[in-house]
Amino acid sequence: MSNPFRLAPLAAAMACVCAHAEDAVTTASVATTPATQVAQVERIVVSASREATSLRATPAAVERIDDAMLDARRPSFIGQVLNTAPGVYITDLGNEQHNTSIRQPLSYQAVYLYLEDGLPIRPVGLFNHNALYELNLASAGAIEVIKGPASSLYGANSVGGAINLLTAAPGDSPELQLGIQRSNDGYTRAEFDASDSFGAHGLRVSGYLGQQRDGWQAHSDADKRSLSLRWYWQIAPQLRLKTVASYNYLDTDMPGSLNASDYASRPAFSPNSFTFRNVEAMRLSSELESRWRAESLSTLTAWWRDNSTDQLPSYLIFDTGASSASGRTTDQHFRSLGADLRHREDFARTLRLIGGVSLDHSPVDAREDNLAITRDPASGRYTGYRVVSARRDYDVTVQSAAAYLQGEWRPVRGFTLTAGARHDDIGYDYSNHLTPSATTGAASGSRDYSHTSPSIGAAWDATRTLNLYTRYSQGFTPPEVSSQYGGALATPNLRPAVFDNVEAGARWALPDRSLSAELTVYRLTGSDEILSYTIRPGVSEPRNAGSTRHVGVEFGSQARLGSFEAMFSGAWATHRYGDYRPSATLDFSGKDMPGAPRLLANAELAWVPDARWRIAVEGQHVGAYWMDNANTVRYDGHALAHLRASWREGSWEVFGRIANLFDARYAEIAASSYTGSGTRAPDKQDTYTPGAPRTVFVGLRYRFGGGAQEATTTQTAHADKAEVRS
Repeated sequence: MSNPFRLAPLAAAMACVCAHAEDAVTTASVATTPATQVAQVERIVVSASREATSLRATPAAVERIDDAMLDARRPSFIGQVLNTAPGVYITDLGNEQHNTSIRQPLSYQAVYLYLEDGLPIRPVGLFNHNALYELNLASAGAIEVIKGPASSLYGANSVGGAINLLTAAPGDSPELQLGIQRSNDGYTRAEFDASDSFGAHGLRVSGYLGQQRDGWQAHSDADKRSLSLRWYWQIAPQLRLKTVASYNYLDTDMPGSLNASDYASRPAFSPNSFTFRNVEAMRLSSELESRWRAESLSTLTAWWRDNSTDQLPSYLIFDTGASSASGRTTDQHFRSLGADLRHREDFARTLRLIGGVSLDHSPVDAREDNLAITRDPASGRYTGYRVVSARRDYDVTVQSAAAYLQGEWRPVRGFTLTAGARHDDIGYDYSNHLTPSATTGAASGSRDYSHTSPSIGAAWDATRTLNLYTRYSQGFTPPEVSSQYGGALATPNLRPAVFDNVEAGARWALPDRSLSAELTVYRLTGSDEILSYTIRPGVSEPRNAGSTRHVGVEFGSQARLGSFEAMFSGAWATHRYGDYRPSATLDFSGKDMPGAPRLLANAELAWVPDARWRIAVEGQHVGAYWMDNANTVRYDGHALAHLRASWREGSWEVFGRIANLFDARYAEIAASSYTGSGTRAPDKQDTYTPGAPRTVFVGLRYRFGGGAQEATTTQTAHADKAEVRS
C-alpha cells in the first residue's frame, strides 16, 4: 500500500459553520426546571456530532432508544426495540442473526455502520450484516440511530444509517440487577448488571448467558455469552480516563431458508444438520478526556479488537444432483489497533469546532475450503460432508487514516447551522497463499481508496413547540475485502460507491412532552454501486455499474394521557434501480429493488395504572415487496401483534410477553434467485426464512439500590447528564 496514512488537505473541503448552544445542563437543573420550561423535556443526543447536543439543535434524523424503553421492553434481541424507531426495521433471522433496513431495502450490503460508544465495532472493508450480535445488549444505557449518511463524522459504510450502542455509566451508589427469562420454545436467558462508585473510580459490569435448545425449527440450537465492563477514573478535576471492555461469543446452528413448498407445508423443517456459525468478538477501548480550559475539550481514544468468525454456512450449500451437493467453510480472523484524537473548541458562545484524526490497522486472515456434501433425496436433508480442497487462503492488511472537522454556529438564538467533512484514505495489502486462479484468487497486490464526505445542515426553532431542520450529507462504501478478493484471476479495479442524501424534517412537542410528533422526507441516490456482472453463463465479476434511488417519508408520534401511553411510527418509501444492467441481456433499470416494502409501521398502546403495573399491546406491519430484480415474484407482507405485561413490588419484578400473539404465518425475509452449480443449469428458486410462531416468555428480575449515574463524557454516557448545547 502506498503511503497508507496520507491525509489530504482539508481546509478547502471543510467550510465550518455551526451552532453554539446554551450553557451545560445537568441532571439537577433538568429536575428542578418548571414544567413550563423547554429545558425540562429537552432531548439530548450524542451520535450526530460526537458531542452531547440538544436534538433541537441537530439537523439530522436521530432516534434515541432510552433506558426507560429498554427497561420497559426487556429485549432479548436488539430489533425488539429498534423496530419502534421510524424507518428502522431489523429482521430476526434466529439467535440474534439479522439484516437491516434503514433508507435501504432489506439486504446484506455494507451500507450500515454499527458502533459502540461511537467506535465502529468492525474495521472498514469487513462488514457483516449480522454484526449487532457482537454487541452486549445488557450493557446498553441507550441506543441511538442516525438515519441517512453520517460519513462526514464516522467514515465508510454509514450510508443507510449508523446504530450506536451507548454503554450505561456506573452509578454513584451500589446497585445490582439479576434477571432470568424462559420461553416455551426452549430459550433461556440469565443476565446481571452491577455498579458502584468509590472515590475517584466507578465501575459497571453487565452480561448475559443465552441458550436455545429444541426450538420450534429444526437445527436451531445456540449459545450466546456476553460480558462488558465500564470503568472510569477521575484522575484530576480536569482529567478523566474511561475504559470499556467487551466480550461476545455466539455458537449457533444455521437452519437456513426454505423453498416455497416447504415454507407452505412444513415451516419448522430444516434441510441442514451440520451448518453452523461460531463468532468470538473482543474489544477494549480507553478514552482519556482533558477539559484543560472551560472552552476546550480534548479526547484521545485507543482501541483493540480481536474477532473471529468460523462457519459452514447454509447459504453456501448448492445442490449438484439428487443425492449430492457442494458447499464451503469460511474462516476469518482479524485483529485491530487504532486511535482517535479529537478536540473541541468553543468561541464566544456562538461557534463550536470539533475536529480530529483517526487511524486503524487491521490484519485479516481468511480461508475457505470446498466441501462434498451428501444429501438424502427422500427427506431432502443434507446428512454429511467431507473437505475436498482448499479454495481460498489469504491475508489482507486493512489500513485506514482519516481527518474530520465539523463546525456548529448559532448566529441567533434558536437557529443552528452545521457543516463538516471527513477525508478517508483506505488501503488493502493482499497476499495470496495459493497459486492464483479463477477460484483461488488473484496474485498478491494492493489497492488504495480515498474519499471526502461533506455534510451541511440547519435547524430552526420556528416556535416554542416546533423545530424544523434540513440537511445534505454524503456517504460512501469502498469495495469490501470479499468483493475485491472474492475469487478471480484478476483483481477488479473498483471504485467506492457514493450516496447523496437530501432531507428535511419537523419535530413538534408540547412543553411537557405529553404529545409529540416527527416527520422526515428524504431522497438518497447512489452511484458507482458494485454489482455482479455476468460476462458469460457461469462467469461473472464485480463492476461499478449500478445506481439506485431511495425516496421516503418517516413519521412518528407519542402521546401520554392519564394512565395510557401510545406510540406510532413508520415509513413509506420507494427503492428503485436507476441503472442496473447485470449482463448484456439483462436490464433492471427502473425496477423496484427486491426486499423493499413500501410501508413499515409499528404501534403500541400501553396501560400504566400505577408504578407497579404496565400492560402493552404492539402491532407491527411489513408491507408487500418484490422478491426478485425483475419484479415477477412478490411477498405479500405481514402483520403481527405482541403482548407484554409487567408487575413490580419492591425490589422484585415479574414480566412476560407473547410474541406473534395470533400465530401468524410469515417470513422474516423472502427472496427469489437462481441456484445450481457445476454442470447443472441454474433454476429459479423462491426462498423464505420463516418467522417464529406464537411464543410465550416469562421472567423474573431483582433490583437492589440504584443511584444517579456519573456525569457523562463527551460521547458515551447518559446524554441527559452531559454538557450539552441546546
